[in-house]
Amino acid sequence: MRRYLLALLLPLLSACTSTPEPSIQVLQPVQTAPYETFSVRAVRASGHRMDLEQRFNQAVQNALSAKGYRFTETQPDMQVIYALGLEQETGIELAPVAVGGTVYTQTRATEDERARLALRILDSETQAVLFQAQINRQLHNPDMSQENFDRGVAEILEDFPTAR
Repeated sequence: MRRYLLALLLPLLSACTSTPEPSIQVLQPVQTAPYETFSVRAVRASGHRMDLEQRFNQAVQNALSAKGYRFTETQPDMQVIYALGLEQETGIELAPVAVGGTVYTQTRATEDERARLALRILDSETQAVLFQAQINRQLHNPDMSQENFDRGVAEILEDFPTAR
């Protein structure tokens, strides 16, 4: 199921150099006030992919609607803001090759993509952060279908509370 998150990614907060960076970091949601409506807006930061906005917006709307929230563009209780990017990344692939009964390791360069997502859900009135997720993953075979966006966003927002 985690592979569906691959379409949704952006840099993580800095981590201690003694431990490896996690590929997903989520701030637990705040559950202090009743919320009913939301809006979605892309933050067009450096590296943001405008061509993915429509699918991502729809996936957020689908996930929050499934939790009982209503989408509105005017005076929402919550604002969902995000930046989403993909960039080319050269990787290395090692593969065994048998030659005359001896197995060698063949090394070749690959062209993969690194996907990044930064997502926040804010209280519209106070601008308090209700939920935050930052993801940074390498994509080997990216599938940018609406279905995969829907699954990935639903999984990211799995712990976000339902509407009251």
